[in-house]
Amino acid sequence: MMNTLYIVWRDENNIGIPIIDEQHRAAVATINSLHYFIQEGWGLEALKPTLQIVKFNFMFHLKTEEGILAKAEFPGIHDQTAYQKEFSYRIDAAAREALAYREPELLLKFLKNWWLDHVNKDHMGYAGYLHGKK
Repeated sequence: MMNTLYIVWRDENNIGIPIIDEQHRAAVATINSLHYFIQEGWGLEALKPTLQIVKFNFMFHLKTEEGILAKAEFPGIHDQTAYQKEFSYRIDAAAREALAYREPELLLKFLKNWWLDHVNKDHMGYAGYLHGKK
């Protein structure tokens, strides 16, 4: 049995908005669960139901962010809406590719790269703005 986490949550990942930080931790837990299933040999069996959970959680998270940004009258709110649509398309494409090549790791890599970009780049665009609105 493998106990290695694919993504390790660090305090630096917190952006200081409790509901967003909580949802980010849940995203990491879901990605780590997919990694666990793959390491345990579940392969494609784990991919479909886990993908449904991941996509639902991430879309829910992006909607939460959109609501917070709209309430704060964030000037880049339209970019956030477009980002949601793009993410939905990209995760579906990554899942299709993983299934077509019978390589669940392809989806895992996509999710990790997306999450790291989301936390380290996307939030930099609005976290300071939101903290200034408090």
